[in-house]
Amino acid sequence: MVSFFNVKNIFNVLLLVWVISIPFKNAIYQGSTIFLIIFFLVYVIKNRDYENLKILFYKYKDLFIAFSLIILSMTISNILNDVSKTEAWHLEFSYIYRYAFIFIVLIYFYSKDFFSKQMLIIFIFISLGIQGLDGVFQSITGYDIFKHNIGNLKRGLSGATFNRNIFGFFMGIGLILSFFLIKKDEILSKTNLIFLSFSIIFIFSTLFSYSRATWVSVFISFILYFLLNYKKINVKQIIGITIICIFLIVIFLNIDLLQNRFERLVNAKSYRHLIWIDTIDLIKQKLFFGWGVDTWAIYGSNKFAGIHNITLEILFYMGFFGLFSFIIFLGLIIKEIFNIKNHELLVFIVYMLIIGQFDHSIITGKTYLATMTILMFFVFMNRIDKKEINK
Repeated sequence: MVSFFNVKNIFNVLLLVWVISIPFKNAIYQGSTIFLIIFFLVYVIKNRDYENLKILFYKYKDLFIAFSLIILSMTISNILNDVSKTEAWHLEFSYIYRYAFIFIVLIYFYSKDFFSKQMLIIFIFISLGIQGLDGVFQSITGYDIFKHNIGNLKRGLSGATFNRNIFGFFMGIGLILSFFLIKKDEILSKTNLIFLSFSIIFIFSTLFSYSRATWVSVFISFILYFLLNYKKINVKQIIGITIICIFLIVIFLNIDLLQNRFERLVNAKSYRHLIWIDTIDLIKQKLFFGWGVDTWAIYGSNKFAGIHNITLEILFYMGFFGLFSFIIFLGLIIKEIFNIKNHELLVFIVYMLIIGQFDHSIITGKTYLATMTILMFFVFMNRIDKKEINK
């Protein structure tokens, strides 16, 4: 009993709760974020581990400079515009403590061997698995387990996320992740059977979320992966992929609602182009520094809640200076991925970027940004020399 309540286990419980709570975007997510930061501050101060923090800041100084440029672009845009009726300053502060601080927490405790890459992946899979099973339950009963959100195979599944596009976003990640976790040379192993079972759940939930943005993002992500790894694909994998494709085609041909959603996707039938036209007209009026963070409700179209395109969103809120800042940050990410030669991470980055062109927010989207924070950890974790930190 005593051995369980050690510092590492307490941290890992907090980390697991935080990862599981991200899709829920509830008070538990908010609380676990704060507790992780407090835990970090108390641990560093108690152990006077300032020297190791300096080492980590030095290793990631380019990343922190790029992030500071994003914060600067937000600050300038907010100062130049009337944002008194918005949450602009709160959102900017949230960028620092919800995402930058959590990234530091993950990097720091990973460097101290509090958790491993494999452990974090397991936590993520548990979180996504809970949402996937909840989606299946919702498809049967008409409501989800946790919040009693209404959803079914006619109107689309939303799980415990309130929104089918957010639910589809996580199920798409689950589908890609489960595919990567399957060991291609041990198809019938117990572990693989678990991943295969959940991949079927994620396929089901992705399809019946009716999130067309997720469909497109998953499709392009897999195409990219196969193009990057075509030399490694064997006959068994080709047969497996073919079976899955035939299975999906049969489903589409027999379910009218899926056909209708797919037809609307192919014909680009969506209200988004109306939003984008209005947004571009507004961007032209304030090209360099934008209208200020979180000002869409004031200056944007009252008919639509958001812009539904992260590129136009950055331009609208922070102008070309903001877009320039984000491009520098993205450039560091892409450079790091090519340095470590990790195709899987590139696929996830592409998935995030593509789905962001149709849904979610890179300014206010807690689920999107928290997911990106975890992805940043996996991209940059290889810079750490644990022997140097723990000597």
